[in-house]
Amino acid sequence: MSDKKIAILDAAEDLIAVNGYRSTTTRMIAEEAGVNVAMLSYYYGSKEQLLKALIDRHTANVKRLLEQITSKKEHPVTTFRKFLFAFVDYSFENPKPVIIAIREIGLLNQRPEILKELQKTMLEVHGMFISVLAKAKKNGYLRNIDIELCVLTFSSTVESYLVNMFMFEKGFPFLGIEKTTVDAMRERLKDHLSTLLDQMTKDSAF
Repeated sequence: MSDKKIAILDAAEDLIAVNGYRSTTTRMIAEEAGVNVAMLSYYYGSKEQLLKALIDRHTANVKRLLEQITSKKEHPVTTFRKFLFAFVDYSFENPKPVIIAIREIGLLNQRPEILKELQKTMLEVHGMFISVLAKAKKNGYLRNIDIELCVLTFSSTVESYLVNMFMFEKGFPFLGIEKTTVDAMRERLKDHLSTLLDQMTKDSAF
């Protein structure tokens, strides 16, 4: 990928995360990236395709991270816990694409061909979580759980916090959850998700 193409993606990510998809124009993105609008159209064709490229890059990064963990062939419960921690770390270090993927994907309802492609890409990541949990359940390490809904619970907990971070600022702690520091909240989420996983496992030694 060329430097200019990356610059366009980075600019779009910064602007859409702050202003929202509808309020971010291609001209704004081009100016932020230091290119002309024609170059943006040349590389991505439309703003919808640019949004797709942003989400594709995000899911590809997460998938690559999870594949590195899977390659170590550890106990499936241990692998899943490492999945969770890696997903939390990545999401906190890269909140903008997470926010965009969750908040803006619904806008593509009018473009079903793009939405279908994005769903397939995002399902590849969730499918990795499901696969590891399914293996752990098959081998008798997990209680009788709904694997798909468990994966949804884990991923949605992290994504929901990041999308709604402004609700947890000091002086306005939503649900009584007051954000202290980013690192403190990241570790709190890890502890919470790890505890949920312990409740699912027949032997919490993993």
